[in-house]
Amino acid sequence: MSSPEAAGRKVLWVIELSEFDIQYRPRIVIKGEVITEFITEFTNMQGQGAEEHRQWSIYMDGSSNRQAGGAGVVLHSPEGDKVECMVCLDFPITNNEAEYEALVAGLDLAKVTGATSVIIHCDSQVVISQINGYYECKRERMKKYQEQVQKRASELRTKFVQIPREENEQVDCLAKAASAEHMLISGEVLSFIQLSPLIDGVNIQEISSGSDWTTLIVSYLKNATLPDSKEAAKKLKV
Repeated sequence: MSSPEAAGRKVLWVIELSEFDIQYRPRIVIKGEVITEFITEFTNMQGQGAEEHRQWSIYMDGSSNRQAGGAGVVLHSPEGDKVECMVCLDFPITNNEAEYEALVAGLDLAKVTGATSVIIHCDSQVVISQINGYYECKRERMKKYQEQVQKRASELRTKFVQIPREENEQVDCLAKAASAEHMLISGEVLSFIQLSPLIDGVNIQEISSGSDWTTLIVSYLKNATLPDSKEAAKKLKV
């Protein structure tokens, strides 16, 4: 502002702006500890939200052969407990249809255990892409399966994730064991025979329920009946 021309322009601006009562104030420096406190508070708020919607994990896989199919499901609770389930699909079925049957079994397990937020892990690119809307279901049967999964998923906070096949080995073994001609059953695994496809009306028969605590789960999977009281549902131990 050392030149006369620049000083003149400054005077003109002062005259023009004086009617607006504008006052100059220096910029305030925000101290580092204030920012730190804000980040800490925001992080705690996020943590509270996560606590309200504790996330369960479902790993599932389907398998099929010329005679039958199999569904394998492993459900992990936020506390680290685990439920394993295998379903013999005793009817002709494709591999993708078996994947959907396993998806439904996993979502039903999550519902009866009281889960409100779940992440579903599946190694099938086709099925995950169809559920997430990236692929279109062209066959009418697959559309019906998709509708059944979406109906159940809408009742929970759900996320569907594709994972590598090697990360899904446990449920892959359960699915293949369920579809084998002679089904080998572990005492710690919920085991069922399903006599008809989900989309045609399910008929499930229990083979082994593992132990007494699975009674409510078995009841729901067979008859779609939940405990009458919320207290009873909370007492369901997984």
